[in-house]
Amino acid sequence: MLKDKRNLVFITAVSAVIAVTVIICVCAFSFSGGNVKFETSYYFVCYRSSDNAVSAGSLSSAVSSYGGAGYILDYDGNYYVTVSCYYRENDAKTVCESLKRRDLECNVLSVKTNSYPIKSYSAKRNAKLYQGNFNTLNSLSLLAYECANGLDTGEYNQSKAKDVLAAIKNGLNGLKNTNKNNCFTKALSDLIDECENLENGYLLSKDMRYLQIAITDKIINAELI
Repeated sequence: MLKDKRNLVFITAVSAVIAVTVIICVCAFSFSGGNVKFETSYYFVCYRSSDNAVSAGSLSSAVSSYGGAGYILDYDGNYYVTVSCYYRENDAKTVCESLKRRDLECNVLSVKTNSYPIKSYSAKRNAKLYQGNFNTLNSLSLLAYECANGLDTGEYNQSKAKDVLAAIKNGLNGLKNTNKNNCFTKALSDLIDECENLENGYLLSKDMRYLQIAITDKIINAELI
């Protein structure tokens, strides 16, 4: 009973954070000029990059088999087979060096966001909403990241991890309800599908890392059309 109560308190707190984040992000930011500003940095530990999706796909299952995310990130004309993603460069470099000592070929891909050009009148009209989307998606990616770390350390059991997954899905559904027919709609639907694919199985840290990177992918590759 006590464990159930703690889990209920946990999920309620997480859901409240997401709800408040969505409200604040949608309402509190201003639009300037022909761009929507969103500044952050992601550091992806990548097993290998490829110039085509077929060869990248053949490497993805290998990365997943030793515990990496295996998510194929299409960025700047290349396909990167990702192991994990971090928000501080030193964390990514430390993991990368550790993998290299195990004779695994890897590198760190640094992606910094700054501003996104607005490419249509409707995008200009939705500028505040879109900036809120970026901030909320980033918060949800952090939840997935913390959950993955918790599963690795044993701090998170399956019940707690599933609570986090449900909270992330709820946050995505909340965004989708306010982005019913714009350039974020399909991305949000795809992410919700990713959550649903994980709901009934045993959650591993690599699953949450995969979801985390899927969310960051939608951020860095967004086009405001």
